[in-house]
Order: sequence, then structure tokens, then C-alpha cells
Amino acid sequence: MAKGLVIRERYEATCMGYDELYAEEQWEKYEASLPRIPPRGRVLDAGCGTALLAEYMSAKGLLDVVELYVCLDYSGCMLSLAAKRLRRLGVEASLLVEGNVEWLPLPSGFFDVVYSFTVLDLVDDPERALRELLRVSRGPVVFSMLKKLPYKNRFLGRYPALAETGKDVIFLASPGPREELLHLPRIGHSVGAKPRHLQSSDG
Repeated sequence: MAKGLVIRERYEATCMGYDELYAEEQWEKYEASLPRIPPRGRVLDAGCGTALLAEYMSAKGLLDVVELYVCLDYSGCMLSLAAKRLRRLGVEASLLVEGNVEWLPLPSGFFDVVYSFTVLDLVDDPERALRELLRVSRGPVVFSMLKKLPYKNRFLGRYPALAETGKDVIFLASPGPREELLHLPRIGHSVGAKPRHLQSSDG
């Protein structure tokens, strides 16, 4: 079975416990990267999981500048939890899409900012996934990869590293010339505010 399908089945079976296991780790990535590349306009959360990124944006007052928030995930269970979280946060201009990041069912050049945390490590073809993220964006693409995985070296040197967390390297890519990104300085390991205890996802 393809790697992506294995991961999908795993998340379908474990989605209810995702926040308890990974919320703090995910917020660490957001704290390291969103102060440098904040959301604006049309935002894609590719591999959104339970929409923890939207929760972070809401807590930081960043959703006010978001015109459309699109959650994409391969797991229907994750998307159902994301939908409940977006309703609780009052995010009305939102869209949930079930799909594979390697074959995005989305128009080219549609998004102003694309975020994809903890996704490229899990797909069959990370290079293709990144090409798809770049295709649908007209602005920056922020993505993370685990430090321990050797294929992250394919991206080192090709894209600026915005930050490092305890486990991940966070990269910045752009559909435009690479030179547009070179002025951005690297920032170090950032551990900021931790997630509040997440409320019940029953609406």
C-alpha cells in the first residue's frame, strides 16, 4: 500500500486523540514561522488536521485579515473535527476540501499564503507535493520537514530555512524567483505560547 494511504488510514483511526498528542508540538511550529510569514487574503492550510493552525491564528488575532480559509486534508475524520473547530471559532469564510496534497483539486495561483505543517514527511513524493503547493499559491509557501529524515536535505540550500523547532526545519518557498526570498534572515528555535486546553469539539 502507498505510504500516503497508510498515513490516511492511521489518521482515520486516531483522529480523536490528535490534539492531545500533537497540539503543543504544532503550536511550536506556528510560533516559529507565522510571526515572519503572517496570513493574509486567501489562505490554504494544506494538511490541516483538526484546524489547530486556525486556532492559533484566532488566539493571535490573525484571522481578521483572512478573506477565505481553506482546510485541506486526506482524512475525512480530521476534516470533520476541523469543521467543528472553525464553527466554534466563528470562521464563516471557510472551505473544507478532502484531497491529496500531491494532487491538489484547487486552481492555480489562487492563494495568497500557503501553510503545510507536518505533511511533506508523510507523502509518497515530497517533490511533487511541493510543486503542487507552489502551483496553487501566488505568494509564500511555508512548509516543515522532520530533521531526522534524510530527504529533507533535498530542500536545504534550495529554499531558505525560516526556523527550526525541536524536531523540524521550517522552510519558505515561493512561486516567483528564489531571489525574492534570499533577504529573509534565518531565525532560531522559537518556543512561544503553548496552546490552551482545547475545548470539546462538539460544536
